[in-house]
Amino acid sequence: MNYEPIVLEKKINSLKIREMTAIENKLNAGTKELMALSLFSGGGGLDLGFSAAGFRVGCSTDIDSFSCQTLILNNGRKIFYNHAYSITADIREISAEYLLRKAELSDSKIDIVLGGPPCQAFSIFGRRKGLDDPRGNLVWEYLKIIQEIKPKAFVFENVPGLKSIHNGKLFEEILSELTIGGTYAISTHSYQMAEYGIPQFRERVFVIGSQNGSIVPRMLPTHGRESLLAPKNYRTVREALRYLPEPGTFSTVLNHIGRKHSPRIVSRYENLKFGERDPKTRINKLHPERPSFTIIVGSDKGGGKGHIHPFVPREVTPRESARMQTFPDWWEFYGTGRHVIRQVGNAVPPLFATLLAEHLRVHIFEGQKQRSYEDFIEILGLDYLQE
Repeated sequence: MNYEPIVLEKKINSLKIREMTAIENKLNAGTKELMALSLFSGGGGLDLGFSAAGFRVGCSTDIDSFSCQTLILNNGRKIFYNHAYSITADIREISAEYLLRKAELSDSKIDIVLGGPPCQAFSIFGRRKGLDDPRGNLVWEYLKIIQEIKPKAFVFENVPGLKSIHNGKLFEEILSELTIGGTYAISTHSYQMAEYGIPQFRERVFVIGSQNGSIVPRMLPTHGRESLLAPKNYRTVREALRYLPEPGTFSTVLNHIGRKHSPRIVSRYENLKFGERDPKTRINKLHPERPSFTIIVGSDKGGGKGHIHPFVPREVTPRESARMQTFPDWWEFYGTGRHVIRQVGNAVPPLFATLLAEHLRVHIFEGQKQRSYEDFIEILGLDYLQE
């Protein structure tokens, strides 16, 4: 059937309106808007995920100006992410009152505080410095904000290595302090994110605090390795990387520019088997039919490296890493390659954050579960994960 151009344009616009209405309905399905304050916001994984789940992130803050510019850059790109006030600041030098005043909020309006103090001090990928590392001391800065605001709930995210420092005594001390003298009921769960439909093996620990005494149960895994223990198979690297054009300066996809390699490195990468580690760069060649290895930041001085692409002898681009972290292609990271990799590697996968947000809405804020994994894929715009 042939259409005149103006008729075809109206038909396309009508389809777009219906599609947007469907997404809005999923966004608003039986939800009450809850206000969040985001600390150590980084590239925005928790912010984006909680926003897509119907929370309103009233204020975000980070010491890294590139991360804050990323949050500003994306503000307003989607109907559900058009509200955060971003503040570049060192949390050791500001108070909760300062953050709320700048964002024109009151502490009584904050339902939940989100944040993961920089994890490198606790990571198994680095030296076990713990609180001897200045970054580790930021745990207490997070605690300070909780004490000042007294939100209804909080999310404290970190690496699992935190639980084993000093034979677990450090983690016990942190948990004790996070109760704020018994004000908060504490729930602690470690999650392997590949088991929740994230195309990446990434384990993180989440401490949830609730003022109303709610003990938040663990989310049940939904994905596994062709096992009866989970209803769905793992999401894979192949799925995460599909539909992408060749990387380069003129790519139509944001942040999709890769490193240039010498012929010697290219030859070495070509000869690696799926899952094998390169002995020189110490990075792994991804297996296309499995989740990715953990996306990491790299050293303070380096700026991080991606894993090796399964089909092309090169390291993956920042965008490809972002996809394995479940950032949508419309989410733009501000800065050069090393700044982007740092933001991507430090983030909580937004898709996992939506699932966690929905879970907390049910178990702390007495809402009803309305949206599924597939719904959040559609809301976030993760076309490459749609089945």
